[in-house]
Amino acid sequence: MHPRGDALPRRMEKARKLQRTLYRAAKAQPERRFTLLYDKVYRPDILQEAWKRVKSNRGAAGLDEVSIEDVVRYGEQRFLEELQAELATGEHRVSHVRRVHIPKPGQPGKTRPLGIPTVKDRLVQMAVKLVIEPLFEADFLPCSYGFRPGRNPRDALREINICMDLGFTHVVDVDLQSFFDTIDHGFLMGLVERRVGDVRVLRMVRAWLRTGVMEDGKVTHPVRGTPQGGVISPLLSNIYLHEVDRQWCRPDAQPAMDARLVRYADDMVILARTETAAMDAWERFQGQVAALRLTINREKSRIATVDTGFRFLGFEFRRRRRKVRMWPCAKACTHIAQRARQVVRSVPSSSSLSEVIRKLNPVLNGWCTYFRVGNSNRVFHGVDWMVRSEVQLWLRRKHRCDWTRAKRRWDYRYLHERCRLYRMVGKVSHLDGPRRTPPNEGGRRAVCGKSARTVR
Repeated sequence: MHPRGDALPRRMEKARKLQRTLYRAAKAQPERRFTLLYDKVYRPDILQEAWKRVKSNRGAAGLDEVSIEDVVRYGEQRFLEELQAELATGEHRVSHVRRVHIPKPGQPGKTRPLGIPTVKDRLVQMAVKLVIEPLFEADFLPCSYGFRPGRNPRDALREINICMDLGFTHVVDVDLQSFFDTIDHGFLMGLVERRVGDVRVLRMVRAWLRTGVMEDGKVTHPVRGTPQGGVISPLLSNIYLHEVDRQWCRPDAQPAMDARLVRYADDMVILARTETAAMDAWERFQGQVAALRLTINREKSRIATVDTGFRFLGFEFRRRRRKVRMWPCAKACTHIAQRARQVVRSVPSSSSLSEVIRKLNPVLNGWCTYFRVGNSNRVFHGVDWMVRSEVQLWLRRKHRCDWTRAKRRWDYRYLHERCRLYRMVGKVSHLDGPRRTPPNEGGRRAVCGKSARTVR
């Protein structure tokens, strides 16, 4: 093999080796602040690994209108070498972020603001994340599952199922109000400085928090919050909420047998054995959140049981026939229905059915891959029926025929077996048992339960 063909894998291995070294050093010395980090940010192996991840994530262009494809055409190696020189000489400056609003899934009319940094800033944020993440991973606790290497939503769902099997039948469903928009910059930087002592890295993190946000031609400089859409934002949110985990899991705070916290980023639930333990956990949790200068959404936060049901990470949990079951909640089903309808109706009638299926299958596959655990098969029947109806409606308009003829001509077998329309039924798998996580080194519609007692 050509020697240059081995260069990229070797550099990536060096980046992982650095992460392992930092992780082990931080694990062995819980009180240590690392002061020599900035020179590692612009190492060629770190920049190569950061570019690989930014490129795979794609993403839109920032204010400079430079996209991933533009960088590829310009020359990836040339781009990285120029950025490395900027970082080494201290000439790199943070650019403003472009704010866009995207619709919230399953909530018509509501949007979520996203801040889109430039490709260059996303690359630098990823490089910094690669360097400092192992330092905080050494401190993060097992109750946290969101945006961490080696962990995913299925691990959090598995933990909830294990707790329920052990008799944790009362739930405190917690919702933080506008979490990413209310993070206190000073408090967050104080938490970052517990591990990071390099002034230049801290200056960069502070610049990302305070950078201007361009919206409708006007630039504003936020005094609170982190822009959703930034590469570094998930890590910063975990650093901030680690204080909740740390206070919750103190041995002297509350016996571990009474209640357990399961957190995925800012989505969290507290599982308790009894109603009294749930109420005590709720009172203690409110004090911890207030100390972090955050606000609890009391309209959405509630105390529930497995009999009344609760939602977490898009799933509905409820006890049926003496067994706790989980399936996609109504909001998730509404979202996939709207998304499928949007995809199908975006294809003109002059196109072929294969074009509709080509665009629709990846959407259905992605949704099914996430929700194909637990007791989702009944919901999948409804989603498959809805998708077939939408495709049949498209074919009816294309060929100008009535419903009876459309359903008979393009039936279940024709669409799924002959035309390969993605079918969800039969793809459900069960959550497997608890697994050991290696040390972090780097009807036709789902029916959701009515809300239980709202916490006031």
